[in-house]
Amino acid sequence: RGFCAEGKNAAEVELSVALLSLWQAVCAGNEENQRLLLTYPDVNTQLPKLLSSGVTEIQKETLALISLYSENENGRRLLIKHQDLTKWLQILMAFVNSTDARASSAMNILSALTVEERFKTQCRVMLSSGVLPLFTQLLTSAKLVNQAALAHCIGIMGNLCADAAIRVQMAESKECWQACLQLLDDCSAVSTSESQECLFAVLGLMMNLLLESNGIIQHFAVEISGRCLSLLGGKDGRLVTRAIGVLSRILPASSSAVEEAVKGGVVKKLIKFLKAGGQTTSTYGIKTLSICTRSSRQAREDVVKSDKKFSVLLKLLESENEMIVGNAAFCLGHCLEVPGAAASLLNSNVVMTLLKHAGGDATRTSVQENAAIALGKLCVAEPRHVVQLRRLNGLAILNSSMKYLHSS
Repeated sequence: RGFCAEGKNAAEVELSVALLSLWQAVCAGNEENQRLLLTYPDVNTQLPKLLSSGVTEIQKETLALISLYSENENGRRLLIKHQDLTKWLQILMAFVNSTDARASSAMNILSALTVEERFKTQCRVMLSSGVLPLFTQLLTSAKLVNQAALAHCIGIMGNLCADAAIRVQMAESKECWQACLQLLDDCSAVSTSESQECLFAVLGLMMNLLLESNGIIQHFAVEISGRCLSLLGGKDGRLVTRAIGVLSRILPASSSAVEEAVKGGVVKKLIKFLKAGGQTTSTYGIKTLSICTRSSRQAREDVVKSDKKFSVLLKLLESENEMIVGNAAFCLGHCLEVPGAAASLLNSNVVMTLLKHAGGDATRTSVQENAAIALGKLCVAEPRHVVQLRRLNGLAILNSSMKYLHSS
């Protein structure tokens, strides 16, 4: 027997619900019955119709049936093999508009399906024409939809961005970026846990999209960095860390964004977070700081004012994380161009620390290069550091650093 997709009257709805319940009973834990159902004539077209029927009870039972498949690898493979899933992302995403359990059920199914590479491939087909318009509409309607499901949905889209083709399409969508900014505005204005989760999710999505580089991203760079800067004053450490993460990826796209961020006091805020520590925050924070100091004289001066005697940067140079060390050395090298900065380090262990990294065997060659360049700049700006360098037999490495310095 087939299903009644439209549920035109009470009897037909009741029959459809009963059939769906029956199939759930016979498919639960039974792979052969699961296979038989999906190979049954017309089921391929009926399941999407049932999901889109608009009849709450039919939708609930259909979601429950599909959940049986999505919960295990074999079931997911059966769905992918026997169903045309090109429209499923769009159909399931629409349940974010539901206020009941259908929303979370649909998102759980989607979340499970995104594990499968073939599902991601099928998602590409309808992305621009069907999925993105719906997704942007949901983002701009955050106050009106199921926010817990919306946060889950945004996270799913972020995971789908692991597929380069999907990421490129989303990153090139002006409407998608505008919707992300709209959601940041709407959810920043309230402090409910659901809104905070939406903020957390959309910042993660933006971080993934910023793995791309294009004109649309450059166009929105100032706005994006401005929103992130305002989030740095919040109390939720997870949101702050992600906001810094977005800054670390958006600022390289625009010198204007760097200029505005520096004017907005980003350096002082970053130094405060870097003092507090935290591996992920430090990784994003020092990268953002190094981007700012590379192109902004004001940023270098702000570092010198905010980080007395470079205590924060010296601490970061002792990190076991090579990315943090490399960016800390890079940042220090730029800041040493500020008059008097090198002299403030005369009674520190900076020469020994930089020498250790410049002559070390870090996996990232940028660590050695950045440390050597900083060492060279240190000794040029304040020759008294050369005395300590001689004591440490480091002149050979200094010569090497000068070679890097002239080529940089």
